[in-house]
Amino acid sequence: MVDSKLKSYIHLVNFIADFLGPNYEVVLHDVRNINNSIIAIENGHISGRKVGGPLADLSFKHIKENRNSDKKYLLLYGKTKDGRQLKTSTYFIRNEKEDIIGLLGINTDISSFVELKKKMENFINYGGDNIVENREEERFESSIEDIMDSIINEVITDSRISVERMDHLEKIEITKKLNLKGVFLIKGSVAKVAENLKTSEATMYRYIKQVSK
Repeated sequence: MVDSKLKSYIHLVNFIADFLGPNYEVVLHDVRNINNSIIAIENGHISGRKVGGPLADLSFKHIKENRNSDKKYLLLYGKTKDGRQLKTSTYFIRNEKEDIIGLLGINTDISSFVELKKKMENFINYGGDNIVENREEERFESSIEDIMDSIINEVITDSRISVERMDHLEKIEITKKLNLKGVFLIKGSVAKVAENLKTSEATMYRYIKQVSK
């Protein structure tokens, strides 16, 4: 016979399942009857279980570990018999003596999401040994001038020193970084960088010659 307190949870099984939909299994266990612990279940196709089924293997461990704890529930991962991965949750139902007498579980099949995650990671990490190690992001601007301006502004900003406070060594370092990024391959870039660094074009050519050695 079902305990009166556990019986009051049966309607909750139906309510949660109706709210969450067919992709969520909701199950109620009487842990005092381990061989036939399932007293209510909705959407049992998720795990292939039905009323009268036994406790899951790890339930014994969780009951033992939390017998005297203050935990109200556990959030876990599990697997079905055929290897599909589940996201699971278990709520401890206790009597007036705080003994665990039942478990209310919610389980959903996340195997398709796990597979999608793998595919996304493979897509993001494409290229293997051929990918640029520092993962520089390719720029897509509307014009070559916009690309040039973007790179110059980024390098100067990353230096964390205002141009007005830069000495010639710091400006040479900026020139070196811009040279490595290929900025000086762009027509008009020397004048543009000179303008941004508040120096002359002649000085910029000296800097470029120095960093290109």
